[in-house]
Amino acid sequence: MRSEIEDFIKWVNVNGLNSYISTHIDDINGMTHLDLSKKKIRELPESFGVLQNLTVLKLSNNRLKKLPNCIGEFKYLKNLQCENNLLSEIPSSIGKLSKLLILNLNGNRLEELPKELYDLKSLTRLTLAANKIKRLDVELGKLSKLLYFSLDTNELDELPDSFSKMKSLYYLDVSFNNLTKLPKSISQIDELQTLLLEGNQIDDLPSLESHDMLIKLDLSDNSLKSLDFNVSKLEDLKILILDNNFLVKLPDEVCDLTNLTNLSVSSNSLIELPKNIGKLQNLEELDIEDNSVEKLPDSFFELKKLKNLYLADNEGLKRPEGMDFEYCDI
Repeated sequence: MRSEIEDFIKWVNVNGLNSYISTHIDDINGMTHLDLSKKKIRELPESFGVLQNLTVLKLSNNRLKKLPNCIGEFKYLKNLQCENNLLSEIPSSIGKLSKLLILNLNGNRLEELPKELYDLKSLTRLTLAANKIKRLDVELGKLSKLLYFSLDTNELDELPDSFSKMKSLYYLDVSFNNLTKLPKSISQIDELQTLLLEGNQIDDLPSLESHDMLIKLDLSDNSLKSLDFNVSKLEDLKILILDNNFLVKLPDEVCDLTNLTNLSVSSNSLIELPKNIGKLQNLEELDIEDNSVEKLPDSFFELKKLKNLYLADNEGLKRPEGMDFEYCDI
C-alpha cells in the first residue's frame, strides 16, 4: 500500500495536480469527493485505487483513452462522471461498483459496453450519448432502478426487448440512432414522462397508449405515415413533436389532448388539420410549416392561448384575422 501511495503522489506531482489533490496521507485516505474535470489528463495510474473512500469522482473533459482496472475498487462510489473523453472501452471491473447511482459516459468513443456494466443494479441515471455504440445486451433489463437513460447519437439498429422491469424510468432518449422499430417492452414502462425518438427511421410504433404520464413525445425526423394508436390516451401530454415525417393527416384523437401546449408537425404531407383542433384550449405554440394545408378549420379561432404560430410554406395560408400572437411567421 505504501508503494501505491508513493506512486500516486508521484503521479499527482508529475501532472501538476497538487493544487487539486492533497498528497497528505490522511487526506488521501479520507478523500470522498474528487473533481479532476478539465485538467488535460491523459491517463490514470493503477495507484489511483488508493482513494478507496471516494463517493464522487469527476473526470469529464480530459483526454482519457481508458480507465484503470482499479476503478472497481471504489466500493463506496456513487457518482462517476467521465463525459467528453476519448474512452474506447470500459474495464470489466466497473461491475463491482455496487453502490454506483450515476454514470455519465457521454461524448466518448465507445462501440460496446462490457457485460459487467449491467451488474450495476443500483444505477438510477445512465448517460451514454454521443458515442458509437452499436448494440446493447439483453441484460440491460437488470438495470431495473434506472430513472434516467440517455442513448442519443449512437449507432444502434435495434434496442433489446428489456424494458419491462424499468417501471420507474421517467426519461428515455434514443434520438439520432438507426432504429426502425421499438421493442414491445417500451409499453411496459409505467412512469415514463419523456420519450425522445427524433432522428431515427421508425416507421412502425408499438402502442404507446399505456404511457398516461407522458409529458413530452418527440417523433420528429422518422418515417411515420400515421399514428396507429389512440393518442388521446396520453392524457398528460404537453409537447408533441412530429416534424419531418410522412404524415398525411393527424388523427382526430389529437384534439382530446387538452393539456397540450406545443404541437409541431412541420415538413409532413398534411392537407388539413383536424376540424376540432379548437378543443386544444391550452395550446400555446403550433407549427404546421411546410405542409399542403389550404385552409384552417373554423374551430382554429377558439385557440385563445395560442402565442406562436408557424404557417409558412403551405398552400396559400394567410395569417388568421382577429387573433393576437406574440409571433406569426406570415
